[in-house]
Amino acid sequence: MNNAGQYFEALYHHNNDPWGYDQHWYEARKRQICLAVLTQQHYPKVLEIGCSNGHLSACLAKISGELLCVDVSAHAVHWASQRLKDLTHVIVEQHQIPEYFPEQKFDLIVISEVAYYLSLNELQSLIQQLKVSLTPQGEILCCHWRHDIQDFELNAALVHQHLKQSLSLSHYLSLNDPDFIIDLWTVNPCSLAKQQGLI
Repeated sequence: MNNAGQYFEALYHHNNDPWGYDQHWYEARKRQICLAVLTQQHYPKVLEIGCSNGHLSACLAKISGELLCVDVSAHAVHWASQRLKDLTHVIVEQHQIPEYFPEQKFDLIVISEVAYYLSLNELQSLIQQLKVSLTPQGEILCCHWRHDIQDFELNAALVHQHLKQSLSLSHYLSLNDPDFIIDLWTVNPCSLAKQQGLI
């Protein structure tokens, strides 16, 4: 287990909600914004990297045919599994990304509040995996806290900069909240209005 894995296990050891997902309107609002910027109402296959205790996962489950949630922390996987246990189309697994990456292709990959815990080399490896893991209608949503992350090599600005430079996909939109960054990439370069014949 790398430093990030140890960091998360320590966080979850005494607290099943270390970031206050249950308590803060900030977190609920951010989840709503992430869902709102997606271009589709439903995605057959979804991958969530860094599912934590499953709050965003529960939202993604509503728009997913199949949802695979992964996290490096055994504690996080336990709490996410408890939250999602009644959803038969959702699988929660413990894996360390990018050392492990699913072989199937996805219609949506969500990376929320997790990529800045990787090293730069790990991020570059993840980007290479993302390039070959989408269906022809696939999308990648990336969302990160803009403020300082202590004791790690990357931050939100660096993560999103590297993604923009290295992902060979259509950059659909950016949203710059004072507290977080969201970027969306799509395989299909057409806007949603164009896809639906409105222009």
